[in-house]
Amino acid sequence: MKIIWPIINFIQIVIICAWSLVCSTLGMLLMLITWNGAWVHKINGLYLWSPLVRLVAGVRVKIIGREKVSKKKSFIYIANHASHFDILAIASTMPVGLFFIVKKELFRIPLFGQYMRLIGHISVDRKNKELALQSMNTAAEKIKAGKNVIVFAEGTRTKTGQLLQFKRGAFMIAKAGNVDIIPVGISGSRKVLASGKFNIRPGAITVNVGDVISHTHYADMSVEQLAEHTRTKVRELIQEN
Repeated sequence: MKIIWPIINFIQIVIICAWSLVCSTLGMLLMLITWNGAWVHKINGLYLWSPLVRLVAGVRVKIIGREKVSKKKSFIYIANHASHFDILAIASTMPVGLFFIVKKELFRIPLFGQYMRLIGHISVDRKNKELALQSMNTAAEKIKAGKNVIVFAEGTRTKTGQLLQFKRGAFMIAKAGNVDIIPVGISGSRKVLASGKFNIRPGAITVNVGDVISHTHYADMSVEQLAEHTRTKVRELIQEN
């Protein structure tokens, strides 16, 4: 099995990467026809990309608290990040198109980067504080205009499984736009594929959606206090899983 698993993993990764490029192309075509980034992102992620990836990887995904996701109002969703498969979990379960705030380097990936830019994901330059702040202001404006945004607030995938400190950026967005926050706890993804590893293993991932943190509730909190409060909620959701 020590010889077979690396071969299986290589085939899985090739199929997933190839399918991701195909879906990126299909998504751009749909975008040019509909010019509705949220709809294209939802349909592409929920019905095209994720089913085949789940099948190839042997991953089952379930959601708790789906009824808390409103289709009538925009939020900023804050989730933990332990694996690349967190993205699959979100795409497989959320009934609305969620746009990521991602490092600008991802926009350079052929086809995939063009797809992300075309449908409306938000690029952030982590090395330039001024440009990063502009990205945050842009995100706040887009949320107020009806776009749902999701942020992996740790800023990187945890390598130990422990929940890292949350970065301030997402909470600066929330306070700048008086945006309600929905915490999300993802568990099981690290067992499927841990950070820095290439050995995909079959498994189950659970997405637990928490109660809304209203902007009226956190109005008197500092950015740091809001980050820690949301982190506590996310940890509780993970523990419930």
